Amino acid sequence: MDDYLMKINIEKCVLCYACVRNCPVKAIAVSSQEDPPIQIINDRCVGCGACYEVCPYDAVEYKSSEKETKESLKSKEAVIALLAPSVAAEFPDITDYRKFAQMLHQLGFNKVYEVALGADLIAKEYNELFKKSRGKYYLTSNCPVVVSNVEKFQPELINNLAPIVSPWVAMAKVLKKEYGDACRIIYVGPCIAAKEEAKRYADQVKIDAVLTFEELRKMIDESGLVEKNLSYAEFDGPIANKGYLYPISNGLLQIMEKSEDLMDSKVITCEGHVDFVNSLSNFNNDVTEIKKHLNIFYCNGCISGPGIKKTTSKFVKQNKIVEFAKKRRKDFDQKSWEKAMQSYGKIDFSASFELNDQRIATPSSEEVDNILGTIGKNNDHSENGCGACGYKNCTEFSIAISKGLAEPDMCFTYTFRKNKQTIMELSKANQKMEETKAQLETSKREAHADKLAMEEAHQITHSMLQELPSAIVIVDKKLKIIQANKGLIDLLGTDAKDIAEVIPGLVGADLKSFIPFNVQKLFNFVLNSSDNIINRDIHLNDEIYTASFFSIKEKEIVGAVLRNMQQPEIQKEQVMERVTEVIDKNLEMVQKIGFLLGEGAAETEQMLNSILQTYKQAPSQETQFNISKLNE
Repeated sequence: MDDYLMKINIEKCVLCYACVRNCPVKAIAVSSQEDPPIQIINDRCVGCGACYEVCPYDAVEYKSSEKETKESLKSKEAVIALLAPSVAAEFPDITDYRKFAQMLHQLGFNKVYEVALGADLIAKEYNELFKKSRGKYYLTSNCPVVVSNVEKFQPELINNLAPIVSPWVAMAKVLKKEYGDACRIIYVGPCIAAKEEAKRYADQVKIDAVLTFEELRKMIDESGLVEKNLSYAEFDGPIANKGYLYPISNGLLQIMEKSEDLMDSKVITCEGHVDFVNSLSNFNNDVTEIKKHLNIFYCNGCISGPGIKKTTSKFVKQNKIVEFAKKRRKDFDQKSWEKAMQSYGKIDFSASFELNDQRIATPSSEEVDNILGTIGKNNDHSENGCGACGYKNCTEFSIAISKGLAEPDMCFTYTFRKNKQTIMELSKANQKMEETKAQLETSKREAHADKLAMEEAHQITHSMLQELPSAIVIVDKKLKIIQANKGLIDLLGTDAKDIAEVIPGLVGADLKSFIPFNVQKLFNFVLNSSDNIINRDIHLNDEIYTASFFSIKEKEIVGAVLRNMQQPEIQKEQVMERVTEVIDKNLEMVQKIGFLLGEGAAETEQMLNSILQTYKQAPSQETQFNISKLNE
């Protein structure tokens, strides 16, 4: 955002709305939905500097011209300082103006001219204009804030703006006549808006930079220049007549030698930001009745611009200006002045103005009423208000919200009610959270108890599986062993026993390395089809086993029970009795904690039932086996 006049440093801003309250044209938009949440709309800004002066956190900044000035001072071209007559109000600490001229030379300026002569030239132009007005009444156009405000917010008054440039622009044109383009001009004055005013006349006279007195003082301090260490130097150009009085609000009338007698005067002087907007509106509405020109300034004259320090009162500054005028006029040369006025009076000092309408359409009364309702206001007191939001009343504030320049949270009463409601909701949420916390503690205790029960059940089933004489194994889809009992390890032989001493239960071992391919195929069949195989006779280690394969988790986990057919019948009955006893004893527990056991409980129950089934069907198998053996 390089092309700006005023901006807000969001890192310093605390959203106190002091700038909003003091902006005469409401050129500051506030929105929590935007980034940044507060910003100066430069198209609407008139450069008055009210936001800069009022900000207690130094968050408002104006565009500095120090860099451009220093670059010009380093150039090989002649650099001219064009000094506003309000300098006496800014630098009362410098006792001799000749020392001040030397300071500027020490900074690098080749020549130092005064705007006061430009004020004399402009006063002459106003005298001519007012003589020829013939019933048309004018607004003086010396204040760039007034001009910008008319162009942007009161365009119906454009034709009433006096078509005359301001004194400093007039003097810049004088310098152009004297030096042509072979020089650089730096204007130094009290006004921030003058930085934009220079652009208005860029096609007529090139202004290389506009410094405020504040910026000039900073450059002087940085250079270490002190009055007592300096010799005298004189200002360049002819000494002005009464142009030194221009910074005082009615100074123009003094220069014009117009009577300020209330009986005779045709000019009303208005100054100060308090009456600034209202004065323009009153002139617009009542000029045909008032029948007078309006000499108007946004500030209390040019002695109170935003680029000038506020350490002394208005009246002290006025006195400094008058004293300075007297000192300068001691060496006043009437003939030289008249010659300059005649010569420079031929320059074209005319000005033109352009419509730059920044007014936003006023919303309908229905829209305003809706917004008033949103912020909890009604028509009974919509014309009143505390003013904390920066607007005159609640209606104006609602209109600003509708225009996108403000938001409801700027209203203190609205924010208070909103915060109160939020606190109540937070209180309810905290209460609910405490209840939830208590429930979580209860659930935590129950979960801990269930975990202990599950661990106990797992230990029981694991111990039971280990004691069963049948070989039992559970494998994953890659036939890696998840769980195996002692019976399986004994069945697999010496290698398996050696590995089991290092890895209990052969967990993680590859079952394929212990069993033949035809048995692997049975595992894979159940894995792929999820169909169980019950009581299939297989050959392992030259012995016949009855094997059952069953799916525990579809396509993921398979279990198997292998029983040696040559075991004594009594051993089989003992196993059946123990298995049945364990199942009966643990059935109720398994059902209660089934949801916690998950796959573990399911695989245990399925495995045990499979073992029972195997043993129940075994007699007929053995009988068949013995008969076939007798027949042999």
